[in-house]
Amino acid sequence: MKTMFAQAATFALSAVGALAIFVGVIDQPKVLYDIAAATPAVSHLA
Repeated sequence: MKTMFAQAATFALSAVGALAIFVGVIDQPKVLYDIAAATPAVSHLA
């Protein structure tokens, strides 16, 4: 029973991680632009 719970928890974590990566890839240019706009040093470099 403990092994089954551990497998379920691992699966849930990996599914959430994959979703976060997928969303992050879609939103990445916008997030990078927001960080660059918020950070003067980075916006000078860009």
